[in-house]
Amino acid sequence: MERGRFRPWVRTFGRTGGERAACALLAAIALAPLPALAQATGGADAEVEILDPVTGAVGADLDFGEITTTGTAGTVTIPPNPGNTSASCTTTGGLIHTGNCRAARFDGDVTVLYLLQVTRPAGNQLTLTGPMGATMVVNNLTYNMSSAALDLGLSGNNLRYLILSLNGNFTLYVGGRLNVAGDQRPGVYNGQFTLTFNYN
Repeated sequence: MERGRFRPWVRTFGRTGGERAACALLAAIALAPLPALAQATGGADAEVEILDPVTGAVGADLDFGEITTTGTAGTVTIPPNPGNTSASCTTTGGLIHTGNCRAARFDGDVTVLYLLQVTRPAGNQLTLTGPMGATMVVNNLTYNMSSAALDLGLSGNNLRYLILSLNGNFTLYVGGRLNVAGDQRPGVYNGQFTLTFNYN
C-alpha cells in the first residue's frame, strides 16, 4: 500500500478584487469633505467714553466736642450744616456738652450736569473707639449737599445728586448722632468712616 501524503489544510482569508474596490470606495467617501454649511457674518460698532476722575478731599472732620456724663445715657446730635458751633449741637439725657461741634465736610469736583452717587457707610453708622477698647456708636448719619446740586434722593445705599455748578464743584456736609452711655469711660474717642463718590 502506497503511503499517502497528508497536506495540512489551511484556509486563507483575503479580499477579492471586488472587496478591495468596495473598501477603497468607502474610504474615499469617509474622507470626502462635507458640504459647506450656510454662514453669515455681521459687524457691530464699539465705543467708550473716558470720564474725568472725581476729585475730592476731606475739608473737615466730624467733631462732637467735649462731653461730661452724669450717670444717665444720652445723645449728641450734629446737623449736616456748614460752620457748626457748640450752639448748633443738641443733647439728650444727662450729658453736659462743651467745646466745638462741627459737621464733617467733603469737597469735590466733577463734570457739570452729571449724576453724582455717594455710597454711605454700611448701616449708615460708624464706631468710635476709646480707652481700654471702650466704644461709642455714631448712627443716623445725615447729609447736606451744597446748593449747586439737585438732591435726587436715595437709590439703595447711594445718595444721588445732579451737579449744577458750572465748574463742577460741590461740598457735602455730614452730621450724625453720638450715643453716650451713662457710665461711658472717660478719654478721647475716634474712628473713621468712608464715603465713595461715583458719577456718570
